[in-house]
Parts: sequence; structure tokens; C-alpha cells
Amino acid sequence: MDVGEEEDEYCLECHLTKREEPESESELQHCLTCARSFHAACHRKDPHKPNYSVPSYKGQTYKLPVNESDTDLEDNNSDTNNDDNSNIISPESELTLDHNSNVNLNPHADSFLKHEHDDDVFFVSEQPASVRRRRQSQIKSEFQALNDIPDVDMELELCTVCRLQKFAALHNPPHLGKEELNCLLDYSWKSHQSWLSMDVRKYITKHWSRRDGNLVKRLLFRNDILGLSDITKKISNQKYKYLTELLIDLIDLQHNIGIFFGTKCQEYNDTKWLLRDVTHDIREIRRCPDCYRFSSEANRSTFWFAKPCLQRHELVYAKQSGSPPWPAKVIRVLSRKPNKYDVRFFGGSHSRALVAARDILPIDADISAHLKKRNSRALSAAVQELKCHEMLSRFSASFFGYHSNPQVGEQLIQNALRHYAEEFVTDRFISTPTPTTIPANRKRNLQEREPTILAPFAKRLRSSTPAYLTRHRKSAAAVTSAASIDMEGEYFDEANANISSSGDYHQLASELLATQEELFKCKSELAIVQQNLEDVKRRKWCYFCLKEAIFDCCFSASYCSVACKRKDKRAHLTICKLKQ
Repeated sequence: MDVGEEEDEYCLECHLTKREEPESESELQHCLTCARSFHAACHRKDPHKPNYSVPSYKGQTYKLPVNESDTDLEDNNSDTNNDDNSNIISPESELTLDHNSNVNLNPHADSFLKHEHDDDVFFVSEQPASVRRRRQSQIKSEFQALNDIPDVDMELELCTVCRLQKFAALHNPPHLGKEELNCLLDYSWKSHQSWLSMDVRKYITKHWSRRDGNLVKRLLFRNDILGLSDITKKISNQKYKYLTELLIDLIDLQHNIGIFFGTKCQEYNDTKWLLRDVTHDIREIRRCPDCYRFSSEANRSTFWFAKPCLQRHELVYAKQSGSPPWPAKVIRVLSRKPNKYDVRFFGGSHSRALVAARDILPIDADISAHLKKRNSRALSAAVQELKCHEMLSRFSASFFGYHSNPQVGEQLIQNALRHYAEEFVTDRFISTPTPTTIPANRKRNLQEREPTILAPFAKRLRSSTPAYLTRHRKSAAAVTSAASIDMEGEYFDEANANISSSGDYHQLASELLATQEELFKCKSELAIVQQNLEDVKRRKWCYFCLKEAIFDCCFSASYCSVACKRKDKRAHLTICKLKQ
């Protein structure tokens, strides 16, 4: 406990002094290391999961799938799948669990002991070996020894904030600096702080005098009141060292609002939504800070998803119903029966999905059997982004890091796109030459399958054919078939030789790249113009002099100054809606 802090007289979880429970559970316990207090019945089993359920809202951004707790602890359960004495949980019992509940399905999930098999990396093409265990072990269990440690029993005497603070450094991503951490928290805070518009400090300052406000503070709060402005200042001044510290401040903010406004008001529900979204973002930052930063800075680069992360992701083909196998990045693998892959797709809006393991294919698998003759533009764009990502992955991830020069990264992306366009043109025009000896099953459709690219060469070849050869073809049908095959073989050889010797495809590739750069520049200018138009539409203009207005007279007229309102008073009085 810090010097000068007084013990809180309200429970950190229910924000009440007493509960309608038996005497043993309704007594308020004080934390051993801080000034906070809690009831024994309100004590969280898992400090990351609240005891309440988040209210549903039609505009909620993040909704967890069924049976998905969205925690990292469940990824370490792969060693319990082959245990003969493990408890089998029916699917019906799993469906009834809420993702916010504190029900612990695995009694060993909260262990902080690190095993050697936890660091193993398994790819799509391989399966982990089964773990052999004894039915009756003669060695003392590690988990039994863990329960004998006095620190585990001390958890019941610590509040939620102190328990979170205890493992704050362990849950922080490695190689994440303080400056980058506060930048990522700033992205999350700016996105979700609009949930809550009023806190205790704002309400007291707005509605009460200074004397009354100080009186209420002394009666209800023993320590300083945390406000929204304090969190904004701490982020801007880079005061946060760990991700968990922002969660701790939000819990204190929710506690103050629960004491002052009560737990049945709209402000308290807003804190639940705010905590839900910020917690989701912090989990995403813990999984991959680079992915979260790239997605938050998506307006800076069109191919932000193609940038490689410091933590390299496995590339796979994920298949969903109604669509072909789609290239995607593996964010994480949920180790349970059946295994599910949390993937994010290339191309489009980069949507995310949980895909079963049976619908996952390695990135080097042959998917031609699943594709149609005419692929969609979306799939072509996804493949282009995939190839660009594979090219950029050959470079060091420091070129796309937080402290890197963004111009260097954009130049690498443009070089990768240019290289991909050259390979695409080369593969399309000269990578599949037609052999002179044609199989019998293709002789019938040979004339119908002439490439349109080589049409000028065919036309020139037909125009240079002698007249006596044409008359000879009309008279002898058998000779015509063999002669046409020989002529077609010579024609393709000549066409391919002309194309390979000339630089037509290089010129076409350069023109295509120039057109793409011009299109990208035009799109950027169009986005700037549209943003300026949106800003202009939000402004109001003076009804008299047409300058930018400062205040409104009524909903039909606004003015830039009192002088303009006075000059236009007589003309505007007949249509003014203020009195009506």
C-alpha cells in the first residue's frame, strides 16, 4: 500500500460495502498490497475474466464465437488430449458456458509452470507426437507441489488489480518497446474511448460547485479520482510500461463510476463495453503487435497486409463453404478436438474466421482441382497480395518495424509488385510454348484454340501462303490435315521466337506498372478530395455573409458574428423557427 492512501470501503467487484450473503462471505476484505477491498464471494477465479456478463448491443464490434473464450491459456491444453484419465466434457455442457464466466474447465490451466513441449512449433503438414503417460505415477505431481506453495494461497488475499500486476511483465510481448507500446495503446484508446463520455470528475465539475464536489469526494472516495483525461495524458506522455496497466486503470475507472452512479445506470454499462473492446485489442497486441499496428495504419499503405511481421505467420489455404481454397495467415491454432485454425485471409477486407483443421491445406498444395475456369478478381487480388508477401518475407522484418523508414518499406512493396507483374506477363506469354509434335487428342481443336495474342503472326503467316498450296488444300482432305499440323508447328515456333527475341512483353509490363502507379496516385488524390468534401459538408455557413458560422440562431440559420445577426434580423424574423 502506498503511503498516504486510505483503505477503500467499497468492493472492487460489486462496488458495495455489504452483500446480501451469509456473514462469512459478506465481510469486506482488504488487499495485502494495496488500498483496495473486495468480498470473498466477489473474488475472481481468473483476474482476466469479469464476474459479470457484457450486455448485448447491436453495434458491438467484437463478438466471440461459440465455445471461444479468446484467451491464450487454452492453447496449452494439447498435452491433455491423450490422457487416459482426463475428464471428457460433452459438447452440450460447453455450449452453455459464457465466455465471460469464471468456470475453469481445466484445473491446470492457471499454472505458471513452463513445460518444454509448450515451445514446440507444429505446421499444417505435420502432427505432434502423442505424449505417453503412466496410469499410476509414482512421482509427486508438479501441480500438487504447486498447490503447496504459499504464493498460491496468497492469491485469495490479493485483489484483481494486484493479481494482474503480478504477471504484467510475463504477459507483455517480447521485443515491444515502451514507445511502440504506448503508440498501440493510443490506437486502441482513440478507437474505443467514445463509448464513455462522462466520468465522475467531469460530472462533479459540470454540475456542482467546488465546495460540494470536495465534500462528495471526501465522503465517497478515499483517494484521487481517476478520469478519462488522466488515461489520455498517460498515453501521450508514454507512462505505460505494460499492457496490463491500461486494464488496471480502466478497472479503477469502472470502480469509481460504479460507486458514484451505481451499477444500474448507462454509464456503468458503457464501461463494460469499453473494457470489452480494449481487452480484445490488448489480446490482439499480445498475439502479434505488428499485425495490430499494420491494421491500425491501413490508410498509409494499400498493401499493409503483405508486410511481414517479426513473428512470422504460417501461410495456408483455408476453405470455407461456397468458396475455393483461399490464401490466409494463421494467427493461432486452438488445440482442442477438433482443432480449429484462427486465420486471416488475403485480399478484400482481410476478414477473419475460425476454420476446422480438415479445411486447411499447406501453401504449397495443388489447389487446381478446387478452382474454376474463370477465377474471380477477388481471388486474383488475394494471390497477388500473397506473392507480394512472400517476396517481402525474404527481407528483414526491421524494414517494416516501428522505428523503420516508411518510405523504404513502400519502395520495397513497389519493387515486389513490379517483379510480380513481370513474372505474370512472362508466365502468360512465353512460359508455355507449344511443342511441334501435337498429341492426337488435340489435333481436332487445334485451329479453334489459337491464342489471341499470336493472332497477328497467324494472319501474316496465312497471307504469305502461296496460292497453289491453298488450291491443293481444297482438293486433298487427307494431305490437308497433316500439312495444317506441320504449318501450325512452324507457326508457333516462329511466333515464340519473335516474341522471345523482341522486348514486347517488357514494354507491356512497364506500361502496366506505370498505369498502376498512376491509378494509385489518382485514388490517393480522390480520397483527399472526398475527405475535404466531407469536412466542408460538416461546416455551417453564415446566413448573411456566407462565411463560416460560429453559432446558430435556429435550425434554419447560423451566423459568424453578432453584427451579421443584427443586420439580418429584419429579413430573418419572418422565417425564424426559434419561437415556434
